Amino acid sequence: MGTDLVQSARTLLYRKRAAGIFGTAAITLVAVLATGCASILKDAGFADVKATVAKRTGERIQWNRDTDEDAAVQTAVQEMLRATLNADEAVQIALLNNRRLQAVYEDLNLAQANLVQAGLLSNPIFDAAVGFPLDGRSVDLTFNIVQDFLSILYRPLRKQIAAAEFEAAKLRVTGAVIDLAAQVRAQFYQTQADQQRFEFLQQVVKSTAASAEAARRLHEAGNITHLDLAREQALYQQSRLVLATAEIRLIQDRERLNALMGLWGQNTQWTLAPRLPDAPAEPLKVTNLEKQAVKASLDLSAARKEIQSAAAILGFTDATALIPFVAPGVDAEREEGEWEVGPSLSVPLPIFNQGRARIAAARSDLRRAQQIYWAKAVQIRAAVRAARASVASARARALHVRSVLLPLSTQIVNDTQLQFNAMQLGIFQLLLAKVQQIDAGLRYIDALNEYWLARTALEQILSGQMTELEAVPVEISAGAVPTISLPEM
Repeated sequence: MGTDLVQSARTLLYRKRAAGIFGTAAITLVAVLATGCASILKDAGFADVKATVAKRTGERIQWNRDTDEDAAVQTAVQEMLRATLNADEAVQIALLNNRRLQAVYEDLNLAQANLVQAGLLSNPIFDAAVGFPLDGRSVDLTFNIVQDFLSILYRPLRKQIAAAEFEAAKLRVTGAVIDLAAQVRAQFYQTQADQQRFEFLQQVVKSTAASAEAARRLHEAGNITHLDLAREQALYQQSRLVLATAEIRLIQDRERLNALMGLWGQNTQWTLAPRLPDAPAEPLKVTNLEKQAVKASLDLSAARKEIQSAAAILGFTDATALIPFVAPGVDAEREEGEWEVGPSLSVPLPIFNQGRARIAAARSDLRRAQQIYWAKAVQIRAAVRAARASVASARARALHVRSVLLPLSTQIVNDTQLQFNAMQLGIFQLLLAKVQQIDAGLRYIDALNEYWLARTALEQILSGQMTELEAVPVEISAGAVPTISLPEM
């Protein structure tokens, strides 16, 4: 009877111990599942990007995820394409329709997934072993559950690092949107200049064709020499070649704009305003440009996030240098039919690796992030000063060509024509005057194009994003198309 009571008591004790083992495992599992329930939000920070873009550019963006709102966006795009496009509408179409931009938005999901992952606990490790005694005794069983304790302790720090990276990702995506807007606007002005140049050269071809025909009749009547006729015909043929070159350039730039706006098929049959806007009579009034550019810079904001992230990583590395993990747990072992239960602890011994190299690398990353921040600030200040100078210079040149060179070239042609009719000047002087007039017209188109490109670059910097636009030189001559020249005498 006493033996039975002892055996019953032992059985009850083993059951309680086993229950404790599985209870501990259950608690650990519940904790893991609780933290694992964190889900990926569908917005993924896009609302913040959308609000920032609207504030800085006034444009709307849409993340295409097959919703009813996406269908409404496509309807709006089609309506804009049916009308004559201006620069703002071209930018808006690109921001709604460009597929590469849609791909960039997925970076938000990736960054948010990393943020969620940083908040999860590492899974506990379960070990089991079975021993078969050779003498026929009962089978030995060993169970072990361990959980990395430091992963729980440093979970807030990991989330802080991932949160800084998530904010940096939102800034990068916002920068990509502003970059695309500037590229589209610059390409639109380039295409508009090409079209204006093409239409101007069409009129040149008509004019030179009429002059060549008049010269032919004069030659037949014996009033001009064969050399004078050849010069008129050469100018006409050269103007045709220049027109053909301008036409292919217009086609190429339209296709570049189509690619930026994400258009294909029938949607490429849009029309745009035929002329570049004139340069304003008053200079652009802007104050504290450097302060505005530095304050608005997305690059600097992202650099600050990188400094925060590097500092947090340094703190984490310093804290875990000697002991990168501590794994407490529960051991259960059955030997000769009896269970033994007790705690366990796994700790690495910092004998060979004390983490000094990791700390040195983390400190170097932090210092590098700080130096990059200051370098970017200096670059932004220099870029905005250069962009302001480019805008002022391009405006001055455009106004000079319009108010001085164009009237002078027109007057020279008219006066030369009168003297040619009075037989006081030869055909060569008249043709030279006409070539100079054509060159002045092309110069004005180029100067306008340069002004609007420089204006786009400046506005881009003030919107918070550095681009390559401000570094692109623009030719200020009729070299945009082959120059019309007279044959040598």
